[in-house]
Amino acid sequence: MSAANDFSNDARNLKNQAEASATRVGDDAKEELAKLRAQVERLMEERVTPALAGAADQVSDYANRARETIEDQADAISDTVRERPLTAVAIAAAAGYLIGRLMGGNTYVYPRDRH
Repeated sequence: MSAANDFSNDARNLKNQAEASATRVGDDAKEELAKLRAQVERLMEERVTPALAGAADQVSDYANRARETIEDQADAISDTVRERPLTAVAIAAAAGYLIGRLMGGNTYVYPRDRH
């Protein structure tokens, strides 16, 4: 039975070596993944975050300019209405009429539909 014991011991040793190798490979993979994660985080901080901050600043600037333009136009319209109130009422009435016609659809009643 000595050969069977030797075979069993060799198999056990191979199993232990395989487990140790698998553990080392797993540990190495975890270490490499940790390094890659650190690199990705560093790249995000160095490149992506400043780019997003720059884009946010630019959008904020555009929004401020749009708000200022709208306020200026509203002031100009208010001044015009104060200077020429009858003209403003006439323009508003005409605009309301046109919008009503465009949005109202076909209101013509055909002769055969009349009762």
